[in-house]
Amino acid sequence: MTIAPSAYRVTALGSALLRMWRAWRVLLPVIVVNAAVQSLLLLPGALPYLTWSFVLLAVAGFLIMVVSYGLVAAAMLEAVDGPVAWRPVLRAARDCWWRLLVWSVVLVISVTVGLALYVVPGVLVLALTPFVLLAVVDGRPDPWRVNARTIRRRWGRWLVTVVVMIALCAILWLLAALDGFFVTGAPAALIGWLVLGTVAAWFLCAWALIYRSVPPDA
Repeated sequence: MTIAPSAYRVTALGSALLRMWRAWRVLLPVIVVNAAVQSLLLLPGALPYLTWSFVLLAVAGFLIMVVSYGLVAAAMLEAVDGPVAWRPVLRAARDCWWRLLVWSVVLVISVTVGLALYVVPGVLVLALTPFVLLAVVDGRPDPWRVNARTIRRRWGRWLVTVVVMIALCAILWLLAALDGFFVTGAPAALIGWLVLGTVAAWFLCAWALIYRSVPPDA
């Protein structure tokens, strides 16, 4: 289904802040469970070194994030049109699971390489691919082409949204640093993941609004 560009009015982020809560039945449990599991993975002695324990925990955390992303993305795509129930979200997440996992690995490697070279290339990869995984969850056969077409058709809306998101992420980074300094450990991680999950859902809903505003055959 598609919507007219005017459906998200002045800003996609502003409309998304309201529309995302159409999926609260899915959104809240996923955010809370993901935050709890991710914080529990901070086991004593699991330091960020190349050890089997750290690698296993990192893989487990990544898989949980992919599952959480699939559920939230499916919910946000549904939230564009109305209230969201669990059944269609689970069906969409189940149908796209393997493709989503593969595409997530590709994007994570691309962003990691970009960040390793310098911060800007990594940020550019994220900024230029906001619709790739949404297209995968939506069952589209060519996510790269869908992503490029959506940016081309809504380049102004995409650019403004990216700039605002970068500013918001900078603020969140500072807040996360304060959280880690004053709280520390698993409690700090729990707070951080709860905030991150909520903000990520907000951002996803904004991208979903822009994504749905472009007809599939445009």
